Amino acid sequence: MTISFDSTTAPTSLSTTTEPGRLRRTAVAVTGFLAAALPTVWTINLTRFVVTGELSEHRYHQLTGQGLMLTTLWLLAVVPLIVAGWNGRRPSSAAGVLHLAFVGTGAACSVAATGGGAPSLLAVIAVTGGLLWLALPLRPRLRLPVRIDPVLMPLALVTAALSTPFVLDQIDLQNAATGHHAHNPHLFDMAWLVCTLTVIAVAAAAFPVVRRLGVLAGAGFAWTGAIGLVLGVEQAWSAMFLAAGAALALVSARRVRG
Repeated sequence: MTISFDSTTAPTSLSTTTEPGRLRRTAVAVTGFLAAALPTVWTINLTRFVVTGELSEHRYHQLTGQGLMLTTLWLLAVVPLIVAGWNGRRPSSAAGVLHLAFVGTGAACSVAATGGGAPSLLAVIAVTGGLLWLALPLRPRLRLPVRIDPVLMPLALVTAALSTPFVLDQIDLQNAATGHHAHNPHLFDMAWLVCTLTVIAVAAAAFPVVRRLGVLAGAGFAWTGAIGLVLGVEQAWSAMFLAAGAALALVSARRVRG
């Protein structure tokens, strides 16, 4: 059962494949490398930290916001664009929405918390991502029909309501931070992670074409909550994130299969 508001209809006559020439493939390869290099290096480095126990006092952030959960979203936002562009296929709408959500929420959080080089980081991410979109032979379709899921949307909105105080708290803590956290903005990263997950959860509830993003959002919330509970960090928020994330993931998975 869905509540339908079909204000727009996704075009069906547009081509979904094309044969990219050598110059186009070169542009995709170069811009793809620029867009994916930083999250790849970041992922490798953080994996080394986790495996070796380096800076173990920051294990929570290494596994969530400043770390592997955030870089997973980052890579999932750019790698499908690169692969589709190289093969001359139109990237999925889900990939396009995820990339825009990742960059957009990061930019918004960097305006609210400007310390630790966050605005410079987001400028690099936005520019390299924008160049990749320009290089694509076909771009994701973003004019999507709206059909609000009557179960998934309330779950997404409840999760957003739970997330908002956490995000504001992390932003306030980042702005007040001194020492290590002032220069390495883990708290900003946590706000960014949670904002991205919230936005794609709401998008999944509103647009059937990107419904699978609800599974990703739910898994991200559940992972963040589970790591917080295991490591004894932000336990109240962690419990809520785990419960809300599990519900989001399960309902979204059923909707995708249905």
